[in-house]
Parts: sequence; C-alpha cells; structure tokens
Amino acid sequence: TERPEPVARNSVLLGEHRARKMPYTLYNLFGSPPCATVRMLAKHIGVDLELKNVDTFKKEHLTPEYLKINPFHKIPSFSDDGFIIYESSAICYYLLRKHAPDSELYPNCNRARARIDQALATITSTIQPHFFKFMIPRFYELKKPTAEEVQAFEENVIKGFEQVLGDGNYVLGDKLSLADLSLVAHLTLVLELPLLDAQKYSKLKSYYDRLKAELPYFEEVNEPGINALKTLANQVK
Repeated sequence: TERPEPVARNSVLLGEHRARKMPYTLYNLFGSPPCATVRMLAKHIGVDLELKNVDTFKKEHLTPEYLKINPFHKIPSFSDDGFIIYESSAICYYLLRKHAPDSELYPNCNRARARIDQALATITSTIQPHFFKFMIPRFYELKKPTAEEVQAFEENVIKGFEQVLGDGNYVLGDKLSLADLSLVAHLTLVLELPLLDAQKYSKLKSYYDRLKAELPYFEEVNEPGINALKTLANQVK
C-alpha cells in the first residue's frame, strides 16, 4: 500500500500552465511516495487537485466504497469528473498529456521518454516491493528493523535507486524529468526518517538535498507526510 502545500519561486520549474480549477480528485495518503509524485507533478504543471485522504490505519482502502474506485485497494487513485484512474504513473501521464504535452518533465523525444518509462517501471515493479516490505512493519507494527532487514534493503533498494539515478545530476543526465519526481519522493522515507543511516548513502543524499532545494514546491508537498511518518518512526522499538 502506498500516508498533512507557498508560492513558487521559479516559474520555469513550475511549468507551462497556471493553476486552474478542474474537477480532479486525488485519493491520497500522506507519506506515500506514489501519492507525493502525483502531487508534485500537479504543482509543477499548475493543476489543482482536491485531496481525499484515505486512512489505511482504519482500513478505509478496503471499504466497498473505495474498492469501487480501485479494486486493487491501492493508493493513489484519481477521478476526473468520474473518470477513474489508478497507478501513479498512469495518473501522471494523463495529467501531462492533458495539461502539459510539451513539458520538460516528459520531453517529446522517444529515447528520453523510454528512459523515463524505464525508470518509473523499475521503481514501481522491481524496487517498490522490497521498499514496502521494509517500510510497512515500521509504521504499522512499530517494529525496529533487524540488521538483516537493513542489509536486504540496502542491497535491493538503495543499490536499485543508485542504479536508476546513474552518474548524472538527474535520471536523464542533465535534465529534470518525471522520473526524478518519483525517485525523490521515495527518498523522503529513506533519508528523512530515523530508520536508516542516511549519511551512508552519500550519492543519493547529495541528489536528494539538491532537488529538495531546487523544487519550489518540495516542502509544501512532502513535509506533511514526512512529519506524520517521523511521529510513527520515533515510536519504533
């Protein structure tokens, strides 16, 4: 399962479109990297989202009402006036095609798009299962990770994220893209919470700190989730 937004300082980073009122609803979980990815993209291209927060501790994602929206009981889900989409990448593609088809986040270049798609698929299909296998017991059971669990996380997740990033400043090398929004959203849990030694992951830490400073909407979007999860992480025993 994938868990409370100032004015932009950089109009180029914010993208091509001013915010507009649209009948968009995001079924959201603060602290969820996929949800944060969608929210950061929406900020970047100037699209308003109405957030409906889903409380997974109360199992609201398993209710008959929510299962009608997403039969796989995952978060986020998205509604455009009743047109439902789930899976964060699909939601992002929909918003980009509809509102920012020429966005620098998903450039009109087959090879660049292939690299972005590859990174998103790798994060969600290959890395994310290991990511949540480690994170979920921390927040839902308040269990301290064992040395073996940390080792497995570093092998399957940290090395995976480093591979996705590569040797450039961004996933595409020298240009910010949608893949970076997904990667940096996942890194919030790795580098902001007192569960792991963030200083060990210097390559990812340097990248994360730079994007955190570059993206004018970063703190607005991510701080509520980080703060909520820090409260839980501090209870881990």
